[in-house]
Amino acid sequence: MKICDRSFTMSCMAKNPPTVRMRRLGAQLRKIREERSLTLDEAADLLKLSKSALSRMETAQVITRRHEVEYLTLKYGITDEGLRGSLIGLAAAGRSRDWIKRHGALSPGPVIGDFVRMEQDSSAIRTFQPIGIPGLLQTPEYARAVIQSPRLHPDRNVDRSVDFRMARQEALFRSNPATLEVVIGEPALRQRLGGAPVLQDQLRHLLDSSRRTKITVRILPYSATRNPGIDGPFTIMHVETGNFAVVVIESLARSIFLEDDTEVTRYEMVFEDLCAVALPEAESSTLIEQILRELEDSPEEGAG
Repeated sequence: MKICDRSFTMSCMAKNPPTVRMRRLGAQLRKIREERSLTLDEAADLLKLSKSALSRMETAQVITRRHEVEYLTLKYGITDEGLRGSLIGLAAAGRSRDWIKRHGALSPGPVIGDFVRMEQDSSAIRTFQPIGIPGLLQTPEYARAVIQSPRLHPDRNVDRSVDFRMARQEALFRSNPATLEVVIGEPALRQRLGGAPVLQDQLRHLLDSSRRTKITVRILPYSATRNPGIDGPFTIMHVETGNFAVVVIESLARSIFLEDDTEVTRYEMVFEDLCAVALPEAESSTLIEQILRELEDSPEEGAG
């Protein structure tokens, strides 16, 4: 089996910046080559590729397809099925391919980003949100209020953005749903985004969601004397297709992806610490119910 050099250098050139998967696959391929003490020239000769083509693969300048990865693992003599499956998974699209076919037209932008793709391909998601309800647990009207809060894009199609966010929640309702663990700051439960009725519906939905088998909701209360997540919100995704974890830090301008295992471990430790400081699940539900009763008793107080 021989791969045409032209397929790497021409038809598979990446049109957009490399995705997390592409970067990770390229780094893995380089590591495998170096572990075999092969120079680029030697590896290219073994693989029947040009040096430039192999270099582009290792630096994620080209999209390496599944059948090409299968060929490379064969030529490199990789017999570890776990490693082989991980490499092939990085080249495959996973569940996100079918999800994009169904919902891609709803995307508010021309490109569906890494965050959404990996969200659909994840088996476990952990997120800390100190001032808002996580997107995967938002109601349509609360999502609308969140999306409309920054007034930077007056021409934005809000209805489509809301529909897109709701479609993302499919990750929690598919036949093999992702496990979701969230730690939410108490301010998120009290700020009346969209008005009191919207927040009431959102809190009821949060309670209902917390009763699902694979969803865990903990609240970091005002009374907490420590906040391990003082630096701000973050999400840890364990991506099943490719078998890797990544930390995502979102901001108004862009999303930052931390892929280094040491960095991911650091955030895992912070999340575990947040869980220890936050209220247990039952007490978290009690606090949500208490705030919901307060809203029902004085629905218009502080509205606007």
